[in-house]
Order: sequence, then structure tokens, then C-alpha cells
Amino acid sequence: MRVNLLPEEVRSHIASGEVIEGPAECLKELLENSLDAEATRVEVEIVKGGKRFIGVRDNGMGIPAEDLPKALLGGATSKIRTLEDLQNLHTYGYRGEALHAISLVSRMVIRSRFYQEEVGREVRVEGGKVTSQRAVGMQVGTHVEVYDLFYNLPLRKAFLGKEDRERRRIYHIFKALALANPSVFFRLEAEGREVFRLKPGDIRERAEEVFEERMEHLSFEEKPFRVDLLLSLGNTRKVPFLFVNRRPVHNKELIEYLKKSVGRWGLCICHISMPPYLLDVNVHPKKTEVRLMKEGKIREIIREALRNRHSLRPPSLSQERAVYAQDPEFVGIIDNTLIVAKYGDYLYFFDQHLLSERYNYEMGMSAEEACGMSFKAGDRLGRELARELLRRWLHFKNREVCPHGRPIYYRIYLGELYRKLGREY
Repeated sequence: MRVNLLPEEVRSHIASGEVIEGPAECLKELLENSLDAEATRVEVEIVKGGKRFIGVRDNGMGIPAEDLPKALLGGATSKIRTLEDLQNLHTYGYRGEALHAISLVSRMVIRSRFYQEEVGREVRVEGGKVTSQRAVGMQVGTHVEVYDLFYNLPLRKAFLGKEDRERRRIYHIFKALALANPSVFFRLEAEGREVFRLKPGDIRERAEEVFEERMEHLSFEEKPFRVDLLLSLGNTRKVPFLFVNRRPVHNKELIEYLKKSVGRWGLCICHISMPPYLLDVNVHPKKTEVRLMKEGKIREIIREALRNRHSLRPPSLSQERAVYAQDPEFVGIIDNTLIVAKYGDYLYFFDQHLLSERYNYEMGMSAEEACGMSFKAGDRLGRELARELLRRWLHFKNREVCPHGRPIYYRIYLGELYRKLGREY
């Protein structure tokens, strides 16, 4: 992607403000850059909730070697050039502030190889100052490493949340962009352990993999608008996810409308497709709030898409593989350490210590207290206590990792097991 410095008359029309408030915002900007570079594979690594380290590696088209230092300057972007481009955006980013803002408050290493070049280039930056540059051998794409966020702003660093809170915010951003881009492979590793590995698919397959729930897909189109709704058949209530032209956004009026319209269904994911010129994303520096023209028309289309929802049936525990069971199905306990359960199309292996540690943490204990008060590997839990922990797991704020970032479970897709045994699933 060729990088250009925006002229002042364009920069003055772009909503400005603090872009990097914490690790989650940092990751959001880096992921958006990868997706704008047409990456089909994006891998993320975080340490200490992103406060110590954030790494994003992609296989996108890369940045030309001569443009890489320029990409770290304020107002440097390959996304737009004129004011008219702001009214016809097809990319996530356009401000040209992301890498510049991150470099000012971290120790950053960026390596990139442009698809038309034989080698890549590495630039190291500390507090906004380039400390070294060199040629490097690498695959086509970009790899950004961000160390010690806010190391040079101790007051800002002190206001960051606990590692677990920052990790949870990162997971939310990661899930949102993964839901918006189902054709892209996404992987996330936290504290040295794989937490998410999301294979490419359609919007329904991606949603089911992210939330581990069966989803109904409803849609309605009236050109130039199209709405796709995904409704969970589970009973876990969540705030609706709203996407406009693959951009995760917040629009208070539409989200409230979805809440009222969806009613008893636990989760609603709404994808809206519309011409870019009817959408104003230049409202807020974080690019999360949007202003929609023809919002009344969009509500009508949502209402049409939802007309068929009354024909849907609530989940039945007797339906084989039709929906995810209300509670995980307890299978057994291995070595008084691993709780085995079937949930949906997956077989789960829970670490009983980490599962109980997460429960204690979410009940208000500190991470150290939660660890000390939890069941240990080797403790005899009994079937009923194990079942109760599994039921509680469904309602955790963070179901993936313990307070220290270790994955609570490992899961295997049952279809893969059946295939290995020569059976259809």
C-alpha cells in the first residue's frame, strides 16, 4: 500500500482526538490496518493483557520499503487523498494516525514486505523516534510488535485496568472484527496459550464458532440496502452486535431498536450493507460511532427480516445437534484434574483448578485469593459439583481464560473425531 501524507485541508476535516486509550484500542487499529491490506490470515499475540506486549502478524500486501518510515508520521495514510474520499470509504482506517499514535507511547518494531519486493524492511521506534532501520528476510505481509504501552507516560499507564479487564476488552475487539470478516482466518494467543483459532466461513459459521451457539440467519434486501440478522437459540442475553459495511459500530437508536424487536432471543448480530455515501463514519476519533442517512428505511428492512422470527422454535434439549444444549453435558472427570463435557458440537476438557479459580475471581476475590481458594489438580470434586461449575461457566464474563490468562479449557470438534473414525457427523 503506498503511503501519502494528507494535506492540511483534508486533515482539518477529520474528527480528531485520543486514538490509543489502552491495549484494546491499540489492537483495533493494528487489526484494521491488516484487514485494509487485504490480509486473509491475521494472528495476534498478547502478554499481560496487552500491557506488556501486543503482536499482530498478517499476510496482506505489505508496505513498500521506502514508505515504511513515512507510515509512522502523523497524517500518513494509503486510504484517502481528498475530501471526496471521505464520502466513499471502503476501508476501516483513513486518519493516518494509528501507527504514529502507537509509536509515541510504546517501544515498537514494524516489519513489512511489499508484495512487489524481494525483501522486507524493519523499523524500530521508541517514544516516536526511529532508532534503527534494516532490510529483513520475511514473507509478504506486515508484523507489528508493540512493547510496554505507555512506558513513557506513567500516569496514563497507572490508569489502565487490571490485566484481566484489559484482556477482556481485547477479546471483545478481536471477536467483533472476526465477526465482521468471516472469510479471514483469525488466531489469538494470550500468555503463550492459544485462545481463539477461527477458520474462514460465512457469517453464520463464524458467529457460531465465536459464541459456541447455534444461530438462525434471517435477511431482507431492498436495494441499495441489505440486512442480515443472526439470532441465537440460546438463552444467554448479550448486547446486540451491529455492523455497517463490515465495520463494528455503535448507534444507540438502532441498538435499542434491535433489543426491543428481538425480544426473548439472547443474542442478535446485525449486518447492514449500504452505499458508503449514505454513511458518515467521521463522527468520532475511534471510528465506532456512525451517522446513518435513511435510518428509518433501515428499521423497516430490519422489521421485514424479523417477520419470520415467530416461526422459530425455542431450543429443545431433545433435538439432536439442532441447537446447543442449555447446559454443558457432563461426561466425566479424568485424573481428578480434567472435567470433560459435551457442549454443542464440541467436546470440552476443563482444567478444574482454572475453572474454579475463574469462578472465585468473578465472585469478587482478587486473582491471588481466587487461586488460593480454588480446587487444585488432584482434588475430588464429585459429579454434582463439577456439573455446577459447568453451569456457572456459561455465565462468566470471561469464559476463555483464568485471571492470569491461562486457557480454562481445550475443545475438540466432534465432527473431526467422527471423521477420524470413518463416520459422518
